[in-house]
Amino acid sequence: MRYWDKREKLFKYTEGVRQFFPLANEQLEILSRVIKKFNPKIKTFLDLGCGDGFLGHFIHQLFPEASGVFMDISAEMINKARQRDTDQKSEFIIQDFGEPGWSKPISSTDNFDLIISGYSIHHISNQHKQRLYREIFELLNPKGLFINLEHVSSPSAQIKEMFNELFLDSMSDYHESINDIKSIDEIKSIYDDPEHKKLNLLEAVEVQCNWLKDIGFSNVDCYLKIFELALFGGTKT
Repeated sequence: MRYWDKREKLFKYTEGVRQFFPLANEQLEILSRVIKKFNPKIKTFLDLGCGDGFLGHFIHQLFPEASGVFMDISAEMINKARQRDTDQKSEFIIQDFGEPGWSKPISSTDNFDLIISGYSIHHISNQHKQRLYREIFELLNPKGLFINLEHVSSPSAQIKEMFNELFLDSMSDYHESINDIKSIDEIKSIYDDPEHKKLNLLEAVEVQCNWLKDIGFSNVDCYLKIFELALFGGTKT
């Protein structure tokens, strides 16, 4: 059984781990600023590796009239995304974007004004990442925008250690905020889940930005970076 087919793992992620992400509100603030600067009239968007639909739902809040496509490898996650977003214009697809031909199940013949992904693409190999970025470029409309909110590699052991410390502190603060006090050992056991860790195929954000430039993206940048958390992307112009 694949990791994302295990209900207990999914619920631990959606109800716990994702809530711990440091400076989550700031990430969304920068994401919205980037979108509104480059393409303030989003009509179509694709949420790759949508999970429970958190990011796609955020886009719908910014652009209520937009038509969204939510894609994830997990049927359980797609069910959660469907429950979160009841807009009848949305399409929900169970599909592995790491596989060739992943975009074929999309029923719409239109390209997208925005393609987003949140903490998902780092689960595929570098070869597949590069192929996926090329395919994303082809799926964008002129002036379309790709934004990846992603887990990236650290340039040194010390920086990785700072990231781990920040994340553990954020997890501890979250549990305290909901009156669910946990010991540091309990928090570490959640964070250090070996089954999840081995799925992480991390690459430096600088390397991935260079891939986007080589493909033809414009305005490529890392718009926000918090140690191993990076918001980066570019436009098709």
